[in-house]
Amino acid sequence: MNFQAHIKNMFEMMQEEFVVFFVGGCLVQLLISLTLGILTGPLMGGYLLLMIRWLETGKRSEFNDLFAGMKRFAELFPVFFMLLLIMLGYFMVMAPGIVMTVWWIYVLPLMAHRGLPLGQAMKASKDKVGEKGFFMHLVFLLLISLVPMFVIWMAAAIVPPLAGLQYFLFPLQCACLASLYLEQFTDFDPEKRGRASVDAHGFSAPAEPPCPPPVPDQNSQGRTACVGDNVQPAW
Repeated sequence: MNFQAHIKNMFEMMQEEFVVFFVGGCLVQLLISLTLGILTGPLMGGYLLLMIRWLETGKRSEFNDLFAGMKRFAELFPVFFMLLLIMLGYFMVMAPGIVMTVWWIYVLPLMAHRGLPLGQAMKASKDKVGEKGFFMHLVFLLLISLVPMFVIWMAAAIVPPLAGLQYFLFPLQCACLASLYLEQFTDFDPEKRGRASVDAHGFSAPAEPPCPPPVPDQNSQGRTACVGDNVQPAW
């Protein structure tokens, strides 16, 4: 689990797609709050899927793509019931809520990206956490949630208006989660991610044309020159 690489991916994502991923992420968080979490699955699922696709291909997204998850409302809505269960765990003794949060960290990406139903996604996420290490995943969650919150609270104790910075953590946390998910469930390398070379319009750059087949020639002995060959002039 490469924490540094995931944070680096997060910064690059926000830098290259600031409007869609950062501003759009804040809007998604606001809508989730206004609906009391009911739309968490469709809204956050679609948002995470955009980030996953960007990390996989580098293709740019439109702002309207943020709401693509609403087309899969029935598929992603059940996440709300999982959140209720996690909240119940926090209200009871705190520890069950923490355990369930770590176990099911990958549920929403699995549902949005692979189309798994809630039950299968919960099992796959729990199995992956158990395989890769519960403690490492707990540390990851602390690094992207508790530590930044603590820093903001310390700063707000000196300058109270800085407390509002906690509202902007959501896009950063989702970006780190998308990168971690790909690392754990695909052959994605967070340090050398295989993103296509794209231009400002999101189109892949054309590959260099291959060398043409050789044409028999009396002087070349059946070999034609390719780009990069050290060819001497004939004169």
